[in-house]
Amino acid sequence: YKTFEEAAFSSFEKYESSTEGEVYIIINPAWKGWLKVGMAVDAEDRCKGYQTSSPMRDYQIKYRKEFKDRRSAESTAHRRLKRICDNFQGEWFRINLEKAIEVINSI
Repeated sequence: YKTFEEAAFSSFEKYESSTEGEVYIIINPAWKGWLKVGMAVDAEDRCKGYQTSSPMRDYQIKYRKEFKDRRSAESTAHRRLKRICDNFQGEWFRINLEKAIEVINSI
């Protein structure tokens, strides 16, 4: 690489295009009973990003599982969760944590 930017963006492109990663469950006590099911190359890194939008820095990773194709696994999890949850808004589901973990483990 000729410049730092070239090296940094090259690495970022590989990071984002990688199919491997995690499907995770994050909660925030401000929304009792709700949990977010998402995907990332690294759930810990993603959770740190959420903390910037919370003055209490109170998002917590409750579960994560690695997959060879995180996008496909997340899509399957969302589809299955929508069928059994009490309510949902985007990637947020009103469902028992243990049931959500069962769904992810069944993929």
